[in-house]
Amino acid sequence: MTSNAGGAPAELPGPAQITPEAPYEDDLPHVEPELDVSELIDAIGGTAGARGPFVYAPYGNVNAGSVHGGQGVRNEPPDGRRTQRAARVREGPIPQEEVDAAVFGFAKPEWFATALAELNHGLLFLAGRPGSGRRTAALNLLRGCCGEGALLRALDSATELDRWRPTDTSVRGYLVDGLFPSRPLGPGVLGHVRSLLEEARACMVIILPDDAALLRRIEQELHISPTTCEPPPPSAVFGSRFEAVVENQRERERLLAALDRDQLGELLVPELVPAEVVELVTAIVSADGDAKALGDLRGRLSYRAEQEVPELVGKLRNDPDALSFLLAACVYEGLDHRIVREEADRLLELSEGRLTAVLTAKDPQGAEKTERPNPDFVFRRPLTELLHAIRASRRPREIRTDGAYAYSVEPLTFVRHRQAEAVLRHVWREYGQLSELLVRWLREVKRDSQLTLPAGRVMGMATSWGGGRRALRHVQALAESERTTSRLIAAHALGIAAEDPVLVAEVRYRLQRWSLAASPLLRTTVAYACGAEFGLSRPDAALQLLHTLIRGVRSTDTEDDGQAGVRLAVRVAVLRLFEAGNEENVFARLLEWLGADQVDDQELLVLFGQLLQSSQWFQRRLAEASSEGLLIADVIHRALNAAGSFDVTCSSLLRWADSGRWDEMLFRAVENLFSVLARSMELGEFRLFVEMDQRDTAGWAGRDIARAALDRWRGGEHGEAA
Repeated sequence: MTSNAGGAPAELPGPAQITPEAPYEDDLPHVEPELDVSELIDAIGGTAGARGPFVYAPYGNVNAGSVHGGQGVRNEPPDGRRTQRAARVREGPIPQEEVDAAVFGFAKPEWFATALAELNHGLLFLAGRPGSGRRTAALNLLRGCCGEGALLRALDSATELDRWRPTDTSVRGYLVDGLFPSRPLGPGVLGHVRSLLEEARACMVIILPDDAALLRRIEQELHISPTTCEPPPPSAVFGSRFEAVVENQRERERLLAALDRDQLGELLVPELVPAEVVELVTAIVSADGDAKALGDLRGRLSYRAEQEVPELVGKLRNDPDALSFLLAACVYEGLDHRIVREEADRLLELSEGRLTAVLTAKDPQGAEKTERPNPDFVFRRPLTELLHAIRASRRPREIRTDGAYAYSVEPLTFVRHRQAEAVLRHVWREYGQLSELLVRWLREVKRDSQLTLPAGRVMGMATSWGGGRRALRHVQALAESERTTSRLIAAHALGIAAEDPVLVAEVRYRLQRWSLAASPLLRTTVAYACGAEFGLSRPDAALQLLHTLIRGVRSTDTEDDGQAGVRLAVRVAVLRLFEAGNEENVFARLLEWLGADQVDDQELLVLFGQLLQSSQWFQRRLAEASSEGLLIADVIHRALNAAGSFDVTCSSLLRWADSGRWDEMLFRAVENLFSVLARSMELGEFRLFVEMDQRDTAGWAGRDIARAALDRWRGGEHGEAA
């Protein structure tokens, strides 16, 4: 939340406002200045509702990110941004968009009907290996059991089922993303859950990893046999997905004609998982029947990436330039090749020879016996040779518009999908000393949202690669850093780490502990995490953490003690959650906080004024004149009559009134709101109506109501404003 509550609010940059990028520092300062609201939203991941990058690449075959998922596979934007609507919700209501994506082109495996029959009795355990399409199958099972359009809810593995109870009677199905190993499910808890589901007329699918010990314990202690999620044959997945994407049979035949005879059968090898089959369908459809555009499919598909990594790294052992370039490309795949080259150079310099297989040797007289490449030589390796060495390519020029202005890039991408993650996982596990170098390299990236997102993603994935009781040690070091960039990386890393069912409980424990810490640095990191992947996937947990942070912020503190940074980070996190589709939840919590002790109402009202800028949800409720609309009007009344929040609230309402000239729903919302405000006519309403009266407001929504209220006040009918 803002530290200068009485000043004008920080506006998000519009089309005419171009926020210059922060300059790269030659020497990283010990303390970085905090970012403003728009910069923080961009650094955390951009406005949740923002569309993805626009790519203009004529005759180009674009690979814009790493493929993941089951039969509902998706290809992420190159900067890793994911909206809450598109994200896999780990805790909270499952959006209908995610269910529809899972249903689209789904190939039912042989066990599906048996599993559906078992789920109709209330509870199903579904086990399988990563990539087998467990979540996709689970969503299809829930949809088949609960019906199309039924409300579904996700619970992550940290949920204590012995204490869990359904809180929303309208929810028909629950998806539990794993069972936490340290809290095995006993017969008593299982019976309790079954009775709760029966009472709520709901069902539940619990996803389990392909862990022989865990499955054996469940069979022995609970006397049930979990359903094994064996994906359908690749040919079945291919046929179902291909028919869904291309409905016309002649069009499908035309697209397949671009493949050589028997090539499809050679590609659909038995070891392909559903995500890789969908990847193949996407490649065929994208080629649009052009054999040249298809190229060497076998060399591009991801299913052999893991097998080829040891050979690739082995070939580069004596090549420090290519090694550093490979690692940089793995972290920053999809970014402009110039950025990747800069980060590779920085890693090589930071390695201090540790990426060189043969060090310089000297005889007793000090004469060198072997030559050592000069690290300052600017023509060490041409880009084309480096790309060839690591099996990557530079894509054609693209125009992107995901920021305040358009810009062009020539992105670097690997020829084979998912090679980046495979390489990083291999070197992290196989070369222990390299992990320290990578952590140091990533935590010192320069301030640039293009770098913090992928760096945080890798730091988060590394927590599961290393494991052990110290898995989050390198993330905590980032969370305690005085650099804002490092704390943003930590926030992204925590969200990725929380996708691991084993690590999610530790992540939640640390965030809860840090939210109560004396250090404003740790509390700021918690707020960033609530606005990033962790919070967007778990809005209830995020809002609880933010409430703890709000209670800990003291408005009387000086501006240089870090509290201003915590307020700003909390404001950005709440805005992100609100814009990501959690409007009702955020508003309900805001009402609770306004009525609670130990919370500064002034700060909350400033925050509410900022939420009004994301106004469609508020406008719809006010237009309907519902009971919820009356609550919104009451908070607007309070915000107008508080000195610190008047400016931001007034400016938002004036924009509503102006835009209402062309929007019937908005016009009705403003008219209803102003009618309520005119009845109280305290100082805040008086100032708002005067602001409108003094402008050229012909045709504005609420104009006549405002002027009538002012006329009544001037006639002595309302004395409150005086």
